[in-house]
Amino acid sequence: MTKEERKKIYDKAEELWGLVAQYDQAIEEMGELIVAINKYKRKCLYGEYNGNSKIIDNLIEEIADVKMCIEQLEGFVGEANVERVLDQKMQKFMGQIAEMTKVKQDKK
Repeated sequence: MTKEERKKIYDKAEELWGLVAQYDQAIEEMGELIVAINKYKRKCLYGEYNGNSKIIDNLIEEIADVKMCIEQLEGFVGEANVERVLDQKMQKFMGQIAEMTKVKQDKK
């Protein structure tokens, strides 16, 4: 499905349920992603993973839900605005990575 096709669906959702409900849905989905990340960390990263793919599947599902919400929120505030600020934040992030890399190299 293309981004344009998804946008039409988001527009229909806003028309049906309203803007406030879409913001509330985004908040709910982000909370569910937090829970899924914590469960994944506890079960998969801390050595308790028993091969249960439901944990990973749930994490993937929650990421997809939040990604849908992010796309919808971008439509509300303007995707170009988000991309502009994202570029600024990525520049800052790259600087932090470079600084931390230098600190780690200096410790060796």
